Amino acid sequence: MSTSTDVQPVRRDSEPEGPAPAAGKTRQIPDVPRRIVLATLATAAITTAFQANIAADYLLTERSQYRITTPDNEENRTAAQRFSGKTWYLLGGFRVSHRDAGRKLAALQGAMNQRAPASYIGYSNEGIDIAQLFIAIQRDAHARKINTVYFYGDSFGGMAAAVLASLLAQNGIAVPVVVMGSSPSNVLDILDPGKAYIALAGRVVPYLGLLGRVGAGLFGGLSNPNGQGMYQAARSGLARSFDLESNSLILSTTQAMFLQSFPAQYDGGVPGSTGIGLIYDPGDFIVNARAATLGWESLFPRNPRFAYNVPKTGHASPEIHPDDYSTALRVVLDQLDPPPLTSKPVQPIF
Repeated sequence: MSTSTDVQPVRRDSEPEGPAPAAGKTRQIPDVPRRIVLATLATAAITTAFQANIAADYLLTERSQYRITTPDNEENRTAAQRFSGKTWYLLGGFRVSHRDAGRKLAALQGAMNQRAPASYIGYSNEGIDIAQLFIAIQRDAHARKINTVYFYGDSFGGMAAAVLASLLAQNGIAVPVVVMGSSPSNVLDILDPGKAYIALAGRVVPYLGLLGRVGAGLFGGLSNPNGQGMYQAARSGLARSFDLESNSLILSTTQAMFLQSFPAQYDGGVPGSTGIGLIYDPGDFIVNARAATLGWESLFPRNPRFAYNVPKTGHASPEIHPDDYSTALRVVLDQLDPPPLTSKPVQPIF
């Protein structure tokens, strides 16, 4: 008879205790490092957004200054070679942004380049200082060796162009043509409901004392925040109202007061040889085209003038109706500043 005995496995010291790990199983990443990675990514995203916001605010601030921009394109370069020493300056309208002034120039550049390269001027949306504009143009003219300037005044910009043309002419720079694009000749030409506010800003606000300054500052800040939040815009507006060096509503350098007192701002210094172009939509809903035309004729009685209608285009809208305005500008220029002959006339043979 055989007997069986239980054989006990012999454990070797080299074998580890406990069950062997399952094949292919990986260890999970601890939560702490994962949280650190996520926090780092979130911080980077916030920093990037903050920097982008700073860049956007900087761009808005830069574009609210007195700055002359000459688009660097083939058409402008060709015009600069053909018409050495000449340039166009387009001046924007009431609260027209720097970007929109560029859009207007793009629509008109083809016609402008038949006489000179084209530039546009960005100035503060909160006020206008003719002296600063004049200095900016003088610097640009010196840098580019400009001796002849053409002006295109878009709406409110026509008033500024008239004063600047006089200043330039008195300082030895020729101004062959000033074009008024839907430009009022004075505040009475304005049909827009905002005219009441313009008149208030121009005449009443400076005399309302502390309450007037506070109200004007709040309105100015909130209506033109320049990328700020409502609270900060209101604070900025109040600060500007009490800063005598700023372009706030209570100062004589604002667009509102300039518009209100424009005829008095013009000193009659535009030479009688300067042509005055008048481009209007007879049905303009913001400016009374007929009254404005008569006003400019009264202001420039000795100057050659030519009017061209752009019906059903609204108010100062070359960027919306580029073909209409480009054609109008070409016709006006041909009448007031005929292009130079490119070749000598052929002499008849007898």
